[in-house]
Amino acid sequence: MMIAGFPAFGKGTVGEKVTQFEFADCPQSSIWYNGYVQSFFTNRIDIGPAIFPREYLAIADSWLNDAQREGASIQKFTRRSLLNDRLDAEGYVAAQQHGASSHDLGWPFPHWVQVPGENGFRGVTAGWHFYDKKLGWEICYDPAREFAPEHFGEAATKTWELDDLESSGLFEEKHAWKLAVTGADPTLTSPEGVELDAFNCPYIQIRWKAECEGGIIEWMREGDSDWSSDQRMAFSADWIDGPGRSESTGMFHSIISLHKHSAWSGEITRIRFRFQGLDLRYSESAFGTPQKKRPEGEWQKDQTLFVRSIFTHWDTRHLVNNAIYVKSAFEYFRWTGDADFLKQIMPKLRTAMRYMMNEGGGLKFNHIRNTWHGHDGRPGYDVNPDGTKTWHVGHGKGGNYWDLLPFGWDDMYTTTHYYASLLAMAQLEEVCRAGTVENLPAAQWTSDSLRKHAADVKTVTNQKFWNEQAGRFVGTIDADGIPHDYGFTFVNLEAIHYGIANDEHARQIMEWINGERIVDGDTSTGADIYRYHLAPRATTKRNVEWYAHAWTGPETLPFGGQVQDGGAVLGFSFYDIMSRIKTLGPDNAWVRLMAIRDWDEEVAAYGGYRNYYNDGKGGTTLQGGGTAGGVGIDFEFTESSMLSAVVPLGFMGLRPDGQVLNIEPNLPKACSKMAVRNIKYQGVSMDVAVTSDRIKIYIHSMSSATLVVHFKGKELRIGEPGKYVINSRTESLENEGPGQL
Repeated sequence: MMIAGFPAFGKGTVGEKVTQFEFADCPQSSIWYNGYVQSFFTNRIDIGPAIFPREYLAIADSWLNDAQREGASIQKFTRRSLLNDRLDAEGYVAAQQHGASSHDLGWPFPHWVQVPGENGFRGVTAGWHFYDKKLGWEICYDPAREFAPEHFGEAATKTWELDDLESSGLFEEKHAWKLAVTGADPTLTSPEGVELDAFNCPYIQIRWKAECEGGIIEWMREGDSDWSSDQRMAFSADWIDGPGRSESTGMFHSIISLHKHSAWSGEITRIRFRFQGLDLRYSESAFGTPQKKRPEGEWQKDQTLFVRSIFTHWDTRHLVNNAIYVKSAFEYFRWTGDADFLKQIMPKLRTAMRYMMNEGGGLKFNHIRNTWHGHDGRPGYDVNPDGTKTWHVGHGKGGNYWDLLPFGWDDMYTTTHYYASLLAMAQLEEVCRAGTVENLPAAQWTSDSLRKHAADVKTVTNQKFWNEQAGRFVGTIDADGIPHDYGFTFVNLEAIHYGIANDEHARQIMEWINGERIVDGDTSTGADIYRYHLAPRATTKRNVEWYAHAWTGPETLPFGGQVQDGGAVLGFSFYDIMSRIKTLGPDNAWVRLMAIRDWDEEVAAYGGYRNYYNDGKGGTTLQGGGTAGGVGIDFEFTESSMLSAVVPLGFMGLRPDGQVLNIEPNLPKACSKMAVRNIKYQGVSMDVAVTSDRIKIYIHSMSSATLVVHFKGKELRIGEPGKYVINSRTESLENEGPGQL
């Protein structure tokens, strides 16, 4: 995951009643663990509204007590973020990454200038930026301007042809090109000699501002001698909310989906923009649309057009966002029981779920097939025997967090998250049906139908994506039917955690990752899979050929020198430990957590993560803050907080479902008693202590709602403060009254 520009650091704070863990047999381990939880919460950056870490942080934060961010409790902060997340008109959940010269609803790269080869973008893509002062998030502005200065600033304004427009030069107040309207058909026409490859320009975006509702784009193809009404598309004045979008530029951001037009093909020799309604003196516009005449006295008012930028871009959206959105909302709700939140968000969740079912082919195939332009799972280049590359620019667009890798087409990673979102949605629908949410329209599905569909997805997935020879899931099967398997530990561990892997496949996966089984052809095997101690390598097989076209030189870095090629990410130890609890048992999982503790304490003694890796002690480099590297821990790797959840969710087995707090302990022999103080559930701060056969719950204070707890087949209903005990070896359900745990 590479993010070069960040919002400001927005550190969290904790109070005296923050959640704390106690391990009866391992007091030093509990001291370390509490320090870990609080350190990563208070020190992680504010990554803004980006959707990709939303579930990671909901897993880490939803149960924290007396923890604040931006002056609000972390629960209120999470609630606000989820309610503000943006869906487009069709139901796609926007990535909400930092802004860039790419798809506003997608990932911030690649940009139009990121075309490999001697001539670069020329003849393939293009962009023009009519300003000299970039915004902080425009990561490709400087290198692109150095490579193609005629596409930037004042120089760019000299290359476009104007009709019924007059240039007033760059207007610094708006950081845009200012144009005065002088006639009935104000038109901007691209420079002669700038050709575009239609395949690599599926979208053209224009960022502009004027008092009109939009216009049309027209184009000429190779061999055309004139413009044609058969080669045009309308665009509208679209204001896109959010930092890095219209909110930052002050412009309309019109994203024109040219790839949907049958005549957008081959070599494009010219494009032009014609703006409708800027001159209203005439009874009919240049587009044949009847309009009212502007009163004679108003014609003296100047009509001005501002254009900030015009650029082509690829489809950088991530379909997995929809699943992340549904799961994040469920994660928040199952801990808070926030019925008002659920009432507000359920219509959006249903829209997001339906979009993934239909657009992602979930219902049709019982797995995800991403047919978006360029999301074909093919690599962006072939590596020839002599080491040179044959480029396939525009193919193999990234589809998730692992943004250099061309996950797409038949996509195992996104299928796993689709499966998990179906089960989350089923549980939310069950809560709504139980009457928690009033006056909510019925859904087009039932909880049972969602679970049935999820079961079908699981069956197909374990057949289609399983690599029998390697004993693990592949990442993607591309549009040519070629499976891609580089030993993706994250694909396989998440498959176990979310339950899409069947028991036999889960067992084989853990044998491989645990080093007990060697996979022929892998670069890393056995104990080397944990070479970096903090987590398993993300991949176990060297990859120098399966990337999106913008990552042009993977062979220049050693295996393990890049997070997505043999590197490791601390936060994804959450999936490792949770999968170990499920498959290998709590003793095995506890040993792995303590290995992370040993590594973390060694790093701390050396002076912290940056010192440790900068000095070469860690065996690789540290990614973050704009630099690539072999391990991800801090800066944009906010998912490091997710490891905080392995004790409450995994070892202690606290698993609320939105109606009931299920407690299913998975305690290791080395730590047979665990307790948590001030954990927050449905607005109630409580202490919980667990052993294998007995739980104690101490309620500090509570609202009028009754809490329902299930443990070992017994139900406890709590309606007032006090200390409650369930002993599985007796019939007792006790309320011992006020007191300490």
